[in-house]
Amino acid sequence: MFTKRCLAITMLCLISLTARAEDDLAGKAVLDFGKPPSQLYSARLVRLDGENVNAPVTRTSFWVEPGVHEIVIAAAINDPMQVGLTPRRRAGEDPGKTTIEVAAGKRYKIAAMVTDEKGNWEPVIWKEEDL
Repeated sequence: MFTKRCLAITMLCLISLTARAEDDLAGKAVLDFGKPPSQLYSARLVRLDGENVNAPVTRTSFWVEPGVHEIVIAAAINDPMQVGLTPRRRAGEDPGKTTIEVAAGKRYKIAAMVTDEKGNWEPVIWKEEDL
């Protein structure tokens, strides 16, 4: 009897925690840096709203509040023909810095896109989907 009661209490606690976690994530958006299509390059989130992102390299998804966010990404461009010392880099401008507006309940898949033969690139949202 005692074991069944403990099990029931444990199950209620787990259900409560699960509901609370879902409530905490309700109304959020996801920035997803998973594997992009072959014409794009993988990217990694480096800064979010002026703060360094301290996350393992393997982490590809980030929950954010809806609204406008400034992000800085690093591009994983491993093609030597596509990347070099570009004019924007020499001028000190960060090609991976952009501002995006996200809505609650949406997932934004983000990657890097090479824009010309000089190796210039920019962040791109290649897919937006409902959570």
